[in-house]
Amino acid sequence: MGWLLGRLRSIFCGLWCWAKRWPHVAALPVAIVAIGVTGIGLAYFVPDKLRNIALKIGGATSIVAQVLPATLPEPSKIEQAYWLPQNWTWQKRYWFHHTSQGTTTIPVPYEWFLALERPELSLSHHSLRDDDYLRRLGFIPSPSSKGFAGDAPRYGYHGEEPKADPAQLDWQPGLPDNPDGLPVGFARLRNAVDPTTGEQDTADQLGLTCAACHTGHLEYKNVSIRFDGGPSMVNLGEVERAIGLSIGYTLKIPGRFSRFASRLEEIQGHPVDRSKLRDDLQHTLDGIFAQKELETQFLADQKADHLDEGFGRLDALNRIGNQVFFTNFLDKKSGALPDPALAGNLARHDAPVSFPPIWDTPYFLWAQYDASVFNELVRNAGEALGVSARINMTTAAPGRPLFGSSVKMENLVRFEEALRGTDPFKASGGATKFNGLLAPKWTDAHAKFPGDAAWAIDAKLVKKGRDLYRAHCFECHRGPVDDAEFDQKYPNDSFWKAENPDRAAKNEKNWIAIGDRHYFNGVQVPLSVVGTDRQQSRVLIERRVHLPASLGLAPIDDLNKTGGCGLLHEEVSDVPFVLALMDVVGKSIEQWYIANGTSEELKRQMSGPRQNCQNPRVFVAARASSNGKDREVLAAAPHYVARPLDGVWATAPYLHNGSVPTLRDMLLPQDRRPRSFCVGSREFDPVNVGLATKAGKDDACAAGLTDFDVSRLGNSNRGHSFEGKETDIAKLPSGVIGPELTDDERRSLIEYLKTL
Repeated sequence: MGWLLGRLRSIFCGLWCWAKRWPHVAALPVAIVAIGVTGIGLAYFVPDKLRNIALKIGGATSIVAQVLPATLPEPSKIEQAYWLPQNWTWQKRYWFHHTSQGTTTIPVPYEWFLALERPELSLSHHSLRDDDYLRRLGFIPSPSSKGFAGDAPRYGYHGEEPKADPAQLDWQPGLPDNPDGLPVGFARLRNAVDPTTGEQDTADQLGLTCAACHTGHLEYKNVSIRFDGGPSMVNLGEVERAIGLSIGYTLKIPGRFSRFASRLEEIQGHPVDRSKLRDDLQHTLDGIFAQKELETQFLADQKADHLDEGFGRLDALNRIGNQVFFTNFLDKKSGALPDPALAGNLARHDAPVSFPPIWDTPYFLWAQYDASVFNELVRNAGEALGVSARINMTTAAPGRPLFGSSVKMENLVRFEEALRGTDPFKASGGATKFNGLLAPKWTDAHAKFPGDAAWAIDAKLVKKGRDLYRAHCFECHRGPVDDAEFDQKYPNDSFWKAENPDRAAKNEKNWIAIGDRHYFNGVQVPLSVVGTDRQQSRVLIERRVHLPASLGLAPIDDLNKTGGCGLLHEEVSDVPFVLALMDVVGKSIEQWYIANGTSEELKRQMSGPRQNCQNPRVFVAARASSNGKDREVLAAAPHYVARPLDGVWATAPYLHNGSVPTLRDMLLPQDRRPRSFCVGSREFDPVNVGLATKAGKDDACAAGLTDFDVSRLGNSNRGHSFEGKETDIAKLPSGVIGPELTDDERRSLIEYLKTL
């Protein structure tokens, strides 16, 4: 017992020394004394409970919470796994999961990640990269590329023999580099060159791909149903924290560094300089802490703090903005900003949204929930920069041009081609349909549970639901992507019609041809009409950034010059964030073309036919008065864009911010939707279609799950509501889109939505 208490004392003293690096150090001794011996015991045996207590108490005890591991959900029991058919071969699926886009999201070298232990206070030793632990963070396990053939069935690949890919592309994907069987969305980056120094990395790096956030899975009766392009349930905020804690524990808890070094030697196959390794670990930790402290300081100056995004959500736009316009300017040695004005470029994470499904997305005229992105390569390169692809935004030098980056543009183009397939209006055989990645089908999932009544579809209700869809959903979401009976009954309202009568009356087209491609013109609904949470729209219309003169950026002028965007010129020091991001990403693409000697024809193929321009419905000219003078200014009118509902059954929770757990709840009047529910589990409810919810409104969530409280900022579940008796849509109030449905109508509409 004395040995155990001594061990606990050593652990906690180590944590104390480490915690002193955080702000408000003076409060730390008070917190430690207050917790006392009971705290030491809790910290070892039930650290999750101690952390939760400290978070609730707040104040000085929050220091304790910062150095203790968060509670994570227990890994669910999975007896079988299946990937649903979506028109991809297994080669393309696995290639999509593990091919690098040039990112270094994980802030430690690849081999360090393999060698680190979980951030747990335990006598047993568990690896950070263990499948069960990463599953608890929301990731989907994946087989090793070294033993794929033997391991594939265990990971959901069943009876999929290698075969030729459909003639959609002029290339065949090879087996990607995943020798250690990391989860879906992890990609090894070899031989990377840092564009800010011009030096090649001495160690392989590790980054996330778009598959990390856009690959979905559902669990039902111990079976995992997996599908590409769907929303994931990862908790990226906790991933960042876990890695920092793991490094800290390795340095401060007795015995861990020695185990880490030994495992690293085993992985590398040769001895390591342990003194240098310890220094490198400390330097990495110092860098993580320095940036965290700087962010905390600047946010405190703004009287703000990040919101907890939790499982399955991310404030992607603000995070991208922080990475590009704040983190990229930090001095690599000192961690300081070269210009104090850049501190204002840091924005809190306050607009978290669900990861959107990406099937069909290559054909959307405007992407993102707020219809803010036009060009596909700009969309994908911006995402890569947001998850820590490196870019030189500091000083140009020989071999280190401004906007040179580590982004693998060629891979981004391949990702897009795999998702897109060929133009649906040019498909052979006369059928007009998507032929890239297709939405998952309910019937394919149902086939895994034969005889289960919860998965059965009632044909009579489907027939009634089809008419209800036309009456209540068609106006925004348009006709279904793949329902021959709908097209036969409502031929003029087909999704594939170039024009639908109701849109033609507004001088709008359903499909728009640009160059040699067709794009679906999704309905853009003003925020004032749909009435859903406004935080995401605020990023587009309110956030502005300061740009150092050394970059030579003038976003409005640059976009007008390169794309003929027609933006109104502004004489201001700070520019709209979205326009600045478009300019930076566009210049990073152009710099890649220069570095790779890209021909004009290949540029055209890679960039596609759309210009890098703003949405003219969002950025508009307005009149304003200043100092007694009336002048024209650039203003913004927020919209959200409605997408087709194919595969909607697999995309819970609903609304752009993930605030409604099931389709049934979506069809209820907004005041009757759940006020709170649990997020993090993928347990599926096939009756109400969505997340399994609490049995009672006051029930607590299982340990580790995110309790989604709709009263918090960014979490509103208002809007898109069916309520009242008014049937004239022109007379409906903000946030109401149709009259209240009966229980039978809701059941019928849900039944139909399952078939899409």
